[in-house]
Amino acid sequence: MSIPYRFGNAEVRPQERQLLIDGQPVAIGARAFDVLLVLLERCGRLVTKDELLDLAWPGVVVEEHNLYVQINALRKVLGPEAITTIPGRGYRFTVPLGSASATPATASAGVPPPVPDRASLAVLPFTNLSGDPEQDYFADGMVEDIITAVARMGLFFVIARNSSFVYKGKAVDIKQVGRELGVRYVLEGSVRKSGNRVRITGQLIDAEDGHHVWADRFEGTFEEVFELQDRMTESIVSAIEPNMRRAELERVRIKPTSNLLAYDLLLRALPAVTTPGSTKAANDEALSFIRRALEMDPHYGLAKALGASACGARVFDGYGGAEDVKAALRYADDALAEKNDDPVVLSLAGNVLGSLGYRALGFRVLGFRYDEAQRAIDRALSLSPTLIMVQYSAGTIKAILGEGDASLGHFEHAIRISPLDPGMGAYILGTAVAHLVSGRYEQALVAAQRAIQESPNFAAGHRLMVAALGRLGRIDEAKLAALRVLELMPEFTVSRYLSTSPFKDAEFRKRSAEILRAAGVPK
Repeated sequence: MSIPYRFGNAEVRPQERQLLIDGQPVAIGARAFDVLLVLLERCGRLVTKDELLDLAWPGVVVEEHNLYVQINALRKVLGPEAITTIPGRGYRFTVPLGSASATPATASAGVPPPVPDRASLAVLPFTNLSGDPEQDYFADGMVEDIITAVARMGLFFVIARNSSFVYKGKAVDIKQVGRELGVRYVLEGSVRKSGNRVRITGQLIDAEDGHHVWADRFEGTFEEVFELQDRMTESIVSAIEPNMRRAELERVRIKPTSNLLAYDLLLRALPAVTTPGSTKAANDEALSFIRRALEMDPHYGLAKALGASACGARVFDGYGGAEDVKAALRYADDALAEKNDDPVVLSLAGNVLGSLGYRALGFRVLGFRYDEAQRAIDRALSLSPTLIMVQYSAGTIKAILGEGDASLGHFEHAIRISPLDPGMGAYILGTAVAHLVSGRYEQALVAAQRAIQESPNFAAGHRLMVAALGRLGRIDEAKLAALRVLELMPEFTVSRYLSTSPFKDAEFRKRSAEILRAAGVPK
């Protein structure tokens, strides 16, 4: 399954061999479509005439005039500026590729995702009515808990927090939100926290016609916050699915902790832990919150899982070492030992067990416990396949194990769950890894380029560029990409890669290290 290419108001769907403009199919010839795909796969770089002829007319000898005809046909549909002629050499596709992820404005310029057949829901950021901007984290955490509770049922398609939160602080048109996110229902609301009292209000709106399906408010003490969330979740479900089995509602009523101060601390830690590329200072602060939460509730499984992720991020972002690996694995083991069947805990801990480790001298290896990781993530998938963290973790582990096609499916599912995610670069990069381990190096390169467009300072994206270019034999370009990696991660070396690379296939790791050396990464 291939990811669509989006640029301006156009979308190209390779698998369906379909071009859409403003969401409507546009007929172009089969050969013109082949030429377009070749140009898109090499977006931004020169494609020679011979290369285009060989790839668009494989095994067939044709005159250059045929290529000229197809290029002109594409320019009539896409505009003359889309394809630039390099005199005497070839052509270049010059429109930057985007996705439905950047902002509501750019998403609406592209092709909106289809509304799923089953009930689908987006929960918008709740308005903080406390009069204290410092309480924003509490309102945001409330929304995240409601999203997770509804998604855990597995009966709804629920948009992930990061996509719905692009609307935070904006006046929105609910119908437009429904179109941009591809959902039938939208929940909006507010939270007021004053002293020990909490009031939550919510209204559920049918995004197709703007009809108010349900509205209510829930009041209580801070100690009753989880009960208030349960009541709101139950009301949402009852409004959308009147015949929902009661057992499904009961299944999601798992309180994350009995200590509300620990819960409050975890809400403060979440932004730094869940944002790729957070600074070391933000990571230090998040770990401080997590440790304090665990002092208050030593059995807080989610806090342990987030601790594992926070320690792992230190290694992935280039400033952590073996001690951080040990701490991450310890947190992950402790989280799974709680045995509360929380899919978020299972997926976070499983991801750390499978993707984090440290290969020391000789045969001594710390971490990379692939079988345990797979079991944890399989369990999370069986509980809540619609949670983005579950799909992301599943895609990561499958790629590490060398199962590229399965990995690609999980990352594409994650992209659909959160089509406006500010962290879209990480999901697109996952598809690049999936292509790379499957030997689809051109597709891996295109996906890595798209990930960098989303997140220019994402070092992992530039590392994937080096890997893909190296496997394509384009070493000079790989050297340029490696310079950018070293700008972002000055301490990155080939030996560090070999020590921390999670890929199970030793030959894959060896080849990657050879490419890094050839590209100029220090030993």
